[in-house]
Amino acid sequence: MNKFGMTVLSALMLSGCVTVPPSSELFEETQIETSSNFPIAIWEKKGIQKGKNLRLYFEGDGNPNPRHAIAFDFAQRDTSPNVIYISRPCQWIKHKVCDQNPEIYRSARFHPEIMLEMKELIQYLMRKYQAPMVELIGYDGGAVLALNMATKVPTSRIITIAGITDIDAYNELHNLPEANPEDQENPTENLFLLAGIPQIHYTGQDDNVTPRNLVERFVRRMKNPKSAIVKSVPDTDHINWEGVQLDY
Repeated sequence: MNKFGMTVLSALMLSGCVTVPPSSELFEETQIETSSNFPIAIWEKKGIQKGKNLRLYFEGDGNPNPRHAIAFDFAQRDTSPNVIYISRPCQWIKHKVCDQNPEIYRSARFHPEIMLEMKELIQYLMRKYQAPMVELIGYDGGAVLALNMATKVPTSRIITIAGITDIDAYNELHNLPEANPEDQENPTENLFLLAGIPQIHYTGQDDNVTPRNLVERFVRRMKNPKSAIVKSVPDTDHINWEGVQLDY
């Protein structure tokens, strides 16, 4: 994997080269360009109130785009004014760095340097809106980002939706190659810190991709968590979350 830089981020408006997820008049599309010279697409809700906590949604895995923008759907249904949807690196954007380095959204999507880029993005947004804390919500692989970011920035709560909470356990379940620990940041590396942050983990009753037992195993590994709840949603699989309401 190519090394990515780690300096301050700059915001640019997206151009017409972007293939967007379902659009909403409530959100403004923005491109955050990292020092690695690849952009991250975000959607900021219009009318965000400064000085208050931000609620950040992280999209699931894609190649590079997800087939179903589940996190975006949840962000659109969220009635809070302080909502920002964060896509994964190279999602919804056509960029030469992404074309030349597909590992950014494949094997290296949880690489420590990608995590650092996402941390800087959140810090940028917190400064922009003078937010004291964030609430992190992640779907599928976006749950890895939510959990990892919670140990790096002031976080009030974590919510995962059909989330990957343990990369190694997920790979084992699906007979995927074992990842090099140096090429990924697994949330299980920070269980002590995560135990002090309130969490709600939503699992679909019919989900065979990220089944409930994987999330329950993750929660059990935390010693004396402050608050970690696993909620099973009936008649729901990995992608069928339409109409499901979260407890904020």
